[in-house]
Amino acid sequence: MAAIDVDHLQVSYGSQRVLHGVSLSVAPGEFIAILGSSGCGKTTLLRTIAGFQKAAGGAIRLFGRDVVNTPPEKRGMAMMFQSYALWPHMTVLGNVGYGLRLRGIPREEIRARVASVLKMLNMSGLEDRKVTNLSGGQRQRVALGRALAIEPAILLLDEPLSNLDAKVRIQLRSEIKSLQNRLGFTAIHVTHDREEAMTMADRIVVMDAGRIAQVGSPKEVYDHPNSPFVASFMGAENTLDLDVRPSGAGVEVRVDDGTHCIA
Repeated sequence: MAAIDVDHLQVSYGSQRVLHGVSLSVAPGEFIAILGSSGCGKTTLLRTIAGFQKAAGGAIRLFGRDVVNTPPEKRGMAMMFQSYALWPHMTVLGNVGYGLRLRGIPREEIRARVASVLKMLNMSGLEDRKVTNLSGGQRQRVALGRALAIEPAILLLDEPLSNLDAKVRIQLRSEIKSLQNRLGFTAIHVTHDREEAMTMADRIVVMDAGRIAQVGSPKEVYDHPNSPFVASFMGAENTLDLDVRPSGAGVEVRVDDGTHCIA
């Protein structure tokens, strides 16, 4: 059974259709990267899976359960936001344990679980520090810790590393992937960074204008793009315009200057 099954999903903003019948199946424990330029619909897809955006049509099934009309807090998943979305007046303990407190977990159990999560993130001893006194990388670890503390089966990541400098971004990229391998949760990571998608994902989903252009392993999408758009987006900057037509037992290839060859 798929962890996430998106079936012909449609989303509109007013009269403007944003997602045009998107279908995607994600296996349990799989790490998916959704890649695309600004405005392609990747964040809308993630927010609709999370329940923050209402679908206009189609289905979203989590482990076989249709949740398209289920509120976000009852979908059993966690989300990391690009803006971190931390409570500035709270300590690290308060932020990481926030979801546990909402679930009525006893105070001592919250402290013990937060301590375990912070140890995993190499942040032990910072429980009582205000998040406003942390670096960008530390704040992002707090946001990750808050998501992991509730032990979600599914983690959604909305460009969580885009506000960090290059060195910290590479380090956190490795840490998130390592934690996903260790804990086994299913992850969907939205990004516009090709390198990030290539190094983290089991499969890459390339989106264009509200549709999925290609799905495949990083190697497959990079080595065998199925369209000029995907090839260009994945970094094939050097292109040749050729005129290819049948010729006898082979094909005739012409370039712009009129020369040709038979293959």
